[in-house]
Amino acid sequence: MNISIKKLSAVALLSISALTFQSCSKDPVAAPEIAYLNLINASPTVGTFNIYLDKNLINQNGAVAFNGSTGYSQTSPGSHSVKFTTASMQNVITKNITLEANTINSLFLIDKGENIDFFKIKDNLGNLASAKAFVRFINLSPNAPALNLAVKEGEVVISDKAYKTSSEFIEIEPKAYVFQIKDKATGTTAKAELESVELKAGKSYTIIATGLLNPSDIEQPFGGKLMINQ
Repeated sequence: MNISIKKLSAVALLSISALTFQSCSKDPVAAPEIAYLNLINASPTVGTFNIYLDKNLINQNGAVAFNGSTGYSQTSPGSHSVKFTTASMQNVITKNITLEANTINSLFLIDKGENIDFFKIKDNLGNLASAKAFVRFINLSPNAPALNLAVKEGEVVISDKAYKTSSEFIEIEPKAYVFQIKDKATGTTAKAELESVELKAGKSYTIIATGLLNPSDIEQPFGGKLMINQ
């Protein structure tokens, strides 16, 4: 299953790297510093959540279900409070995070119960003008072993990712793929297989391992999900 994250426009991406601009006068004027943040529910439960950034409700279209996301929001760099509540407004977790200026970031809600937490990562996206596509792999399954991302009946693309670890975005040929998530120890056992997807040149994609091995009736099963970052 694919998850479409709200795309950043080319203009927005360019603005992240722009530190100054020239005004009509001869004096340079500092551009406002910004940061982008996407919030994703990767907690392996059947719960849905409201998400707040500095007391502002981010999910305006309803509570966010498992593997759902808010899409990228523009905010200021610095310290911010992030809160997840149940649909009935019961607090689940509130923590402060720090965003650096001129960065793109993803924050995942991970694990469950007393172990529920955040996993935040910078999204160092690939070049929009590249002839290659870009992919990274993140293991967010709390009870999974170290995992490899491989092409079905093909090579390992990204290897040896333990829980709460991520690769960088790597270059890959833009074409159709069927990705599999495999146990790193065995090298061959496919724990999950994603639907066929065609990767486009200049686009960046994140594949996450999520859910639980041997889940209960109120927990989400192990699987692989693909998100389109840009």
